[in-house]
Amino acid sequence: MKHSRYKYFSKLEHASQFMAGKVYHQTLAFFRDYEDKSAKQIIGDEFESTRIFRPVDGPQVNNQTQGTHGPLQMGFESSARAGEIYVFCVSFAFTDELKKEFAAVACVEIQNPLKFIQRWLAKLPDGASHFAKKVDYYRQDHGPGNVWPQPHLIATTKLERFAYQQEYRLGFSTTGALEFGQTTQHLVDRRARPAPKPDEHHHWTLELGDLRDICTLHPVKIATAL
Repeated sequence: MKHSRYKYFSKLEHASQFMAGKVYHQTLAFFRDYEDKSAKQIIGDEFESTRIFRPVDGPQVNNQTQGTHGPLQMGFESSARAGEIYVFCVSFAFTDELKKEFAAVACVEIQNPLKFIQRWLAKLPDGASHFAKKVDYYRQDHGPGNVWPQPHLIATTKLERFAYQQEYRLGFSTTGALEFGQTTQHLVDRRARPAPKPDEHHHWTLELGDLRDICTLHPVKIATAL
């Protein structure tokens, strides 16, 4: 595991805290409901913590009672317990696009991801279940395969429109929310974004100790118009 990971920060003080070993996690629910306070609108990924399957013509359904077969104009969704799974997100990419998206003033390069993960594992709460995995990107008309009953796979799959983020995630739960089958399935005709659930927005900081031996802080220059 030699490829660097990158963490973008919109405040220099947060980057400095990270270099000192303070690794700040948010629940999946926070990223689902994230609100841009400057724009005063929700811009998070509404399908965060959910794997969706919605073919163009809808899922094919067999009605054995009526002896009919045809498409259902709804989507299949399998959701993890978004308020109980904490994640820390980094990227394989160091790009101008991501600097702009995250309003970055600094970016920390994790030059030894393996050592970082080892230190992270050593500081997890006792008994916590966890994952560390590259995010996979999918189209909503692709079947959910083996993802739908596995919360850690739901937490590390996103729609392909986010593929440019080249994301890698570390996550944990202390409540059993990552156990096999701890998901909820629904057929949904999603016409509007679900209402945010602020009561599921939690954070957790792990203290990993000084990270300057494996990380480098890069200031980000903000382009200004001439």
